[in-house]
Amino acid sequence: MIMKYLVKVKVDTQKLNEFGEILQKGELDRSCIRGETYCLANDPAVGYSIWETETSDEFEMKFQNWKKFYSEVEIHEVISPNEAMMKIISQMR
Repeated sequence: MIMKYLVKVKVDTQKLNEFGEILQKGELDRSCIRGETYCLANDPAVGYSIWETETSDEFEMKFQNWKKFYSEVEIHEVISPNEAMMKIISQMR
């Protein structure tokens, strides 16, 4: 079963140059990131992305190299709308 995570981060602006260089060189594994990362218009250091992995251990391993560039991190496991509906219905019973 594929696990999905909503990842909210705030870039550590003290490390912005290093982060940019590493991203441009393609040195960070982006294989689990789905789609684009979007940033807040009123706080562009804050970004949101969806990550998909087979296991939580795989997520931790892939995300580990990214963490050092962030001053804040929030990670939430997410499910599809259909899965959410099924879960809501089963909880109502």
